[in-house]
Amino acid sequence: MLVVLPALWGPGEAAAQPAGGASPARAEIWGAWAVAMPVGEGTLTVVHEPPMLLGGTPLESRAHQVLNVEAGAGQGIDLGINFFFNEVLGVQGAFTATLSGVGGTNDNYETFLRYISRPPPDYQPRETTYESSTPWAPTKGTLGHRSLCFGGVVRWRAATGRAGGTLAGGVDVDWLTGELESVGYTQFVLGGHSTLFPVTHRVRVRPATSERSLGLYAGGDVHFAITRRVAIVAGVRVRLHSARTIPIRVVGLVDPDENAWAPAVSDVAAALDGQPLKLPGTRWNALVGVKLFVR
Repeated sequence: MLVVLPALWGPGEAAAQPAGGASPARAEIWGAWAVAMPVGEGTLTVVHEPPMLLGGTPLESRAHQVLNVEAGAGQGIDLGINFFFNEVLGVQGAFTATLSGVGGTNDNYETFLRYISRPPPDYQPRETTYESSTPWAPTKGTLGHRSLCFGGVVRWRAATGRAGGTLAGGVDVDWLTGELESVGYTQFVLGGHSTLFPVTHRVRVRPATSERSLGLYAGGDVHFAITRRVAIVAGVRVRLHSARTIPIRVVGLVDPDENAWAPAVSDVAAALDGQPLKLPGTRWNALVGVKLFVR
């Protein structure tokens, strides 16, 4: 987008001449309602080694699941400013914040344990294997996107002077918020007479808010002036980026009292923090709002 800005200088300058010879606004400030388009094909892959409690010798322990993370249409705000060096070219800064509901049908939750115990009546060491594949509830929660955009902008204006618009492109700095549930966390408890009790807890997680993703964006808008300083504006902005991976962080147990042997959150975090949440990189936002002209 930035590459084509100089090429637009000639036609843009002619179109930007206002009716009656008045100088165009030095800056444009807008505030808008933003709508984020739905995003599918996200996944959260979780692998950990369930601990064995109260006896026994674990030889091999693992749990595995893949959560599908599909963000629906989101809503939020879009705020920004265009500052122009002349009648055509300028720079743009914008902030967008949207929040979407999350869903997704999931595969089974898989657990496996190979261990040694001493069952009655002779209490001699014996190797035993346990394996389970359990249906898992659909993903739910929220996913918020926050982004800061910085780039170049070129404007145009209709001959009547009431209609106009911009084209822009540059760099987008993006980060995520929200919470997802639920991720499985299992403990194997060896009870009396060497009876094994698998205990699985549901865990709430969030994307690591410290992670920043850098990409390119392109966008544009059209406006129609209702007074000399105020216009109605509608536009679109797209983030151009490949798929990205964000580590997760444990928030807590969904219901710490629903099962016995509730683990400490710190132990769950030690096992699950950093698991990869993979999301598509391209994201579309539409906006409708009000633009102010500062002369």
